[in-house]
Amino acid sequence: RPQAPPHQHAEGKGGHGHECGRGRHGRQAAGSSEEEDGEDYDDDCEDSAFEEDMQHFADVCYSLVRYSSDAAGELRWFEEAFENLKDPNDRELLAPTMNPRVLKEMRARVAENGAFLKMLVESDEEARQFSVIPEGYQVQERNSVKVHTVLRQFVRDWAAEGAPERESQYGCLLRALEKYIPLGCATSGPYARPGGKPQVLTPGSGLARLPFEVARMGYRVQGNEFSYHMLQGSKWVLNESTGPDSHVIYPFILSLEHRRGATDHMRGTRIPDIWPSGVLCPQGAQTAELSMCAGEFVEVYSPQEKAWDAVLTCFFLDTAKNIFLYIRTIAHIIRPGGLWANIGPLLYHYADVEDEISVELSWEELRPFVCKYFDFLEEETREAHYTMNPGALMRTVFRCLFFTARRNSFPVSGSSAPVY
Repeated sequence: RPQAPPHQHAEGKGGHGHECGRGRHGRQAAGSSEEEDGEDYDDDCEDSAFEEDMQHFADVCYSLVRYSSDAAGELRWFEEAFENLKDPNDRELLAPTMNPRVLKEMRARVAENGAFLKMLVESDEEARQFSVIPEGYQVQERNSVKVHTVLRQFVRDWAAEGAPERESQYGCLLRALEKYIPLGCATSGPYARPGGKPQVLTPGSGLARLPFEVARMGYRVQGNEFSYHMLQGSKWVLNESTGPDSHVIYPFILSLEHRRGATDHMRGTRIPDIWPSGVLCPQGAQTAELSMCAGEFVEVYSPQEKAWDAVLTCFFLDTAKNIFLYIRTIAHIIRPGGLWANIGPLLYHYADVEDEISVELSWEELRPFVCKYFDFLEEETREAHYTMNPGALMRTVFRCLFFTARRNSFPVSGSSAPVY
């Protein structure tokens, strides 16, 4: 994968492409050699993968643009539910939440969310062609539901009220990095880096706050992300945002459950709490080295043997279909003596997805495999929230595995069939 200049996105639209194995197509054409046919076949596979990826990217963009109309449908459902209440006492009880004035204000806030999400598409030169949904086009539901996650992820990564979450999870990873891979440790030896700056990778970086904080500390860092929803958000906040607190979003506007106050869902959140460009490029002078790379983690990084001094993973391990692939890849890309710091549960994202592979193992079963390639330095259980609504009456608490481990010299062995 090409590396972008620091503070840019290295994101060719092939990042989500799939390899295409021989034998999926029909017979060899008459009069052609096997080698020539193989080259043509590879080209066809690449073209097909590119077209598939572009269609997925377009659908993600359309899902962001379509938020306003989808949210308007939910508001109509709320309004109809209120109108169907015939008992005057029931209507009086609901009046503070479901009266015409409140619904009008909710529509206005939904419109502001919609304008912000559409801007994530229109501000990106590559995505701009997908800023208008073709007539009759149906956005895939799996992409539509992820749009609400984008808004909540902005609270977690780029709002002042997300600071406790960030401290509880990013904080321990950053302190481990500073402790075990200090700046200047890569000035000499077989793994010397340009300028002596250790190279740090943060896979599953979401909206890129963790790699931003690593870059801010003075490391050379790359974030990796598979989700185009997250990538569109991170591209905007890193490259297109114009200052701190420049936008207001309403991430909980359609969340009427678990409220303490009647208008808690109307509360706005200012983003970003800090201006990335102003910090990393003060007065236009680049002082930090941050890049982003789109693509599936194993596919992108498996060729990069011993290329990284540290890998920081936050709520990432359980996004694997086969977690052994992730662990083996992490061991492969960290140089001997390098650091792996991790925090997260074992939620296993594909556990309930129909027709998907999902290898779901306990920590007791996984730990010996990690020990094969790493020597543990710290290991404990920590409680953490994820995209929490600070004012809600219900909170999900994860009991997360936090560990730091140093890469030993045992060579990576074994293999698994690709499942991405």
